Amino acid sequence: MDPKDLRLFDLLRIDEAQGTIFLHGQRMIVVNAGDLGLLRKELITTFGTDRARGILVRFGYARGYRDALATKEMFGWKSVDDWLSAGARLYTIEGSGAIEVVDLRVDQERKSYQGSATLQNSFEANQHLDLFGVGAEPVCWILTGYASGYSSAVMGARVFFTENSCRGKGDRQCHIIGQSMDLMSDQTRRAIEEFQGADFDLEMRTALASLDERTKDLEIERAHTESLQRQVVQLEQLLTLQNDTEAMVGVSDGFRRMMDEVARVAATDATILVLGETGTGKDLVAREIHRRSGRRNRPFVIMNCGALPSGLVESEVFGHEKGAFTGASQRKLGRFELANNGTLFLDEIGELPLDTQVKFLHLLQRGEFERVGGNQTHKVDVRIVAATNRNLEQLVSQGHFRADLFYRLNIFPVYVPPLRERVVDIIPLVNHFVRKFCIQFGRNIKALNRESLRRLQGYAWPGNIRELEHVIERAVLLADDEVLTVDLPGPRAQPVSREAFAGSSKDLVPLEELERTYLQRVLGVTGGMIEGTGGAAEILQLKASTLRSRLKKLGVPYGNRRKITNSS
Repeated sequence: MDPKDLRLFDLLRIDEAQGTIFLHGQRMIVVNAGDLGLLRKELITTFGTDRARGILVRFGYARGYRDALATKEMFGWKSVDDWLSAGARLYTIEGSGAIEVVDLRVDQERKSYQGSATLQNSFEANQHLDLFGVGAEPVCWILTGYASGYSSAVMGARVFFTENSCRGKGDRQCHIIGQSMDLMSDQTRRAIEEFQGADFDLEMRTALASLDERTKDLEIERAHTESLQRQVVQLEQLLTLQNDTEAMVGVSDGFRRMMDEVARVAATDATILVLGETGTGKDLVAREIHRRSGRRNRPFVIMNCGALPSGLVESEVFGHEKGAFTGASQRKLGRFELANNGTLFLDEIGELPLDTQVKFLHLLQRGEFERVGGNQTHKVDVRIVAATNRNLEQLVSQGHFRADLFYRLNIFPVYVPPLRERVVDIIPLVNHFVRKFCIQFGRNIKALNRESLRRLQGYAWPGNIRELEHVIERAVLLADDEVLTVDLPGPRAQPVSREAFAGSSKDLVPLEELERTYLQRVLGVTGGMIEGTGGAAEILQLKASTLRSRLKKLGVPYGNRRKITNSS
């Protein structure tokens, strides 16, 4: 990271409820600059100028020392020059005044340091002028202490700054010069020793101990942040699960066979491969598997393998450590780690790059991985549900997909039938989408044109349920009245004008009639059974009481409670 990129609000964390403010990992309090000026005045009045100067120099020294070590932990500067330059940037954005480095010469091997800087708008000079007027000596004592402490921490040897011009004594600007002890004159060295105080080493040990405690606190906070990341993902997926529940409806033989397979395997931790054409709802099947599993209250994390950004696949999948690559300013959890103890849905698994497939296989076999830029092994407990619309066996034969990964994923394949094989399910899907888009667009659709229904059931649906959803969305959006007219795309069906459908009411099918017909079909499949496994309420994803209420309203008889028998 470039020190010039440091921004105050990127380093600031405020928790009003707890009454805490943290800046680059260190707790802060908001103090008026005028209050510090009064403290300066009290120190000078009580102890005299020399002792007050020594106290404030040591105060600045400890502050600079802490800043240096804390930011090294956070940012891992690429060079000593960057680390030193960051000190000037931190002092500036913390509000003490604007520091500009004029000269910097460092020999890290010899621990030799020479440097100088100017300070504009020094709060110390301003406060001293307000309280005492123009002085005879420089007054930016906290500044020289800060620069000394920061540079000493970086160099691993004592570096001290003195101020040779200062606005507090009438100069045009404040200017400081820093040197390591080996370059100082005897007079300068003796002057500095006066202000270190007898307990200088003790103060530094105390400061270091405080930093150690803060490092532990940072680790706790980082763990809390990662926990919050997991909770956000989990809440987002729970909301998605709830919103998608109604779409898992059907009574066709293919749909029922698929749901039987889902019910049989969901309660286990077996890896599942969901197969099917584009738009068939493979993601809904994956969510249904998670919803019926013992991990239902744990995260359900989606990873679209075909949409992962080029060059960042492994970072998205396994996460990365701070500094792993340009722009990695902090640790990031990958999808596997976010899904720990839950379910990871690998959509479009056939698009995964070959080099990443190796690491996937290792993780699936051992449950272990390393973040990008890290060397620590992490273990996760994740249930894998993968999906693809491609022929993985063909990809294996062509060398585009690893055979060992395919066999690892293909433990229990679940086939999602295309919509053209589920014609009897078109009516409930149409009802579902009509209700959804009526709410979204503020429409009041009460009937569907009978010819539209016939054509919907006769269309081949190459885009499957997704295409049906888009067709209904467009029809509801364009609807001028309470009658829905559907125009189908492509050469399979010619667009039909509204005028062509402007016939008698006999040409219209009320939505309630469509719903009544579908409910009768469902009850026929379940043998009239409402509750229990395989009952109508389970198929329709409704409460039994809600279903009975709806049946009464539509005048659909029910009451035969004999057990369902599989016709497949």
